[in-house]
Amino acid sequence: MKTILVVDDSAMIREMLQDALTGEGYAVILAEDGEEAVRLWKSHEVDLSVVDIFLPRKGGLQVISEVLKSDKKHKIIAISGGESFHPETILELANIFEVAATFTKPIDLERLLGVIRTLFAAEGAAAPQPSRPQ
Repeated sequence: MKTILVVDDSAMIREMLQDALTGEGYAVILAEDGEEAVRLWKSHEVDLSVVDIFLPRKGGLQVISEVLKSDKKHKIIAISGGESFHPETILELANIFEVAATFTKPIDLERLLGVIRTLFAAEGAAAPQPSRPQ
């Protein structure tokens, strides 16, 4: 079973994504801030991360940077409501890290699930995941 880390400071978004992803058969780990996200990513075998850009305690771009420093091939989907900015502009910053995909809020769940299926199919669902240094 593939494990997805969902990082968003909105409980409503975390729960919506958790419901959609578990409904598709994925294991889901939830984090509500950037520091918790990095800690959970290091302590679990995570196959893909969905990371909000605006997070308390450590921003989403910093989370993405730290994760990719440890595992350049980790799949990340960046999401943003943009707060007072245009979300598309903010997500362009995430593309600097070559994230797998970006989504603006409200999230198109069918499209998100399709992207996740495609990412996992591309790697071969049965491929073993290498251990990551702690």
